[in-house]
Amino acid sequence: MGNIYLTLALTALLLTGCTSPPEKPPPGTSLPPCGPLPNCVNTESSAGDQAIEPLQASFTQWQALKAWLASQQNWTITADDGDLVQAVATTPVMRYRDDVLLRYDAARNVVHVRSSSRLGIGDMGANYARVEQLRKQLASTPSQP
Repeated sequence: MGNIYLTLALTALLLTGCTSPPEKPPPGTSLPPCGPLPNCVNTESSAGDQAIEPLQASFTQWQALKAWLASQQNWTITADDGDLVQAVATTPVMRYRDDVLLRYDAARNVVHVRSSSRLGIGDMGANYARVEQLRKQLASTPSQP
């Protein structure tokens, strides 16, 4: 009987950590903030573990990053509005779907990123690692054609 209560409690806890994809922000606005759970990072946030530095990128690097994302097996671009990309990244082992928004700020030559897990209360560092992977990819691309 105790196992049933434990299973129900764990299921309820897991379901409270479920989120839906973020709304696409209107043009010229910031990315949506992360929620209260520790399963999201956002370069436009200053909230503790959710904060991460934006990615330095020229326009050429931004275009190369979008092409690279489109070629990745575990990424699906769901919208590309030029300076805003909405995508779903699928984790390799458990196949969790995480939502990623990328916004290129041409005036500052930076890419703002919001990466959030749809399932679970925490992400075990997956979103932070994803943003750092994007940073590394940008660094490997020349800034000029």
